[in-house]
Amino acid sequence: MTKPVQLLSILSAGSMRYAFPAIIAAFGELNDIPISLTLGPAGLLRERIEAGEHFDLFASANMAHPRHLAAQGISDEAICFTRNRLCVLARSDLGLTTANLLDVITDPRIKIGISTPGDDPSGDYAFEVFELLEAKRPGLGEPLKSRARQLVGGRNSPPTPPGKGAGWLIVDGEVDLFLSYYSNGRLLKSDPAISVVALPEEFSPSIEYGVTIRKDGRTEAEQLRDFLLSSDGQRILAQNGFEPA
Repeated sequence: MTKPVQLLSILSAGSMRYAFPAIIAAFGELNDIPISLTLGPAGLLRERIEAGEHFDLFASANMAHPRHLAAQGISDEAICFTRNRLCVLARSDLGLTTANLLDVITDPRIKIGISTPGDDPSGDYAFEVFELLEAKRPGLGEPLKSRARQLVGGRNSPPTPPGKGAGWLIVDGEVDLFLSYYSNGRLLKSDPAISVVALPEEFSPSIEYGVTIRKDGRTEAEQLRDFLLSSDGQRILAQNGFEPA
């Protein structure tokens, strides 16, 4: 009897939802390895791994979650494989720019949306923006933490409509602006209803994505990790809005 082929199991941050299928396709041209891909908020994926869920490779939108797994002996060392940055998605009629961002975002009438801190690194990075603002402009950053609505990426978040990113929250009037990864936000640049605005450099957090493989795992997982770090893998990531590791 033929032994069934075991899928290589990837658990990946949801912000890789466009990049990873392209990476898998390119990797598959070089290696005949069947792969399963599960996408979700990296904090919740880490919890699933800790609870015993099988994985071969974990790609997180931060370094903290894979380092945590490595520290417990569940996985090998965490390696930064790409970078990202935050941007602001806003109603185009707000007239938002990088120059007037602080005036707009600190206006208590403006509805702000973010991902869920703890569950989703995007929410942690949004809080870091507010903390950087508080450090430089005391009294401005802390109120944003309580005002910002944690609308996606959480264990209790309502499901995002199929095929839609955070832009639907703006179009539907749930929020006036949303702090998003640039890799996602860039896809909305052609939408006349939404402006994609860069954060001021001084309030922009450093965003590193980490990859780790299961301890004493399959050599195929090592090959995929190495492909992510290769020139071909980095080129695909760049094509999807990410920055070099």
